[in-house]
Amino acid sequence: MKIRGFEWDEGNALHIELGHGITPEEAEDVFAASPLFRKTKRGHYLAMGPTLDGRYLTVVFELKKDGIARVITGWDMKDAEKKYYRKCIAR
Repeated sequence: MKIRGFEWDEGNALHIELGHGITPEEAEDVFAASPLFRKTKRGHYLAMGPTLDGRYLTVVFELKKDGIARVITGWDMKDAEKKYYRKCIAR
């Protein structure tokens, strides 16, 4: 999957920062280092991976035209998610 840019506005930036303690920059970091992508049942996507500072995040996003990702939400990976991520990346 190729992400060419991000769509941020006050709504999604505030939601992820105030609601989940993740800055937009940290969310974008996940996409920079070969994340694990998965499609959700609702038609969105997950990107799982580390930030540049080593924080492991799961980021939910909508893929828009021309490879633009609009981040919807995100969270710190739980231990089970980290295990799954590491297992998938090792393949």
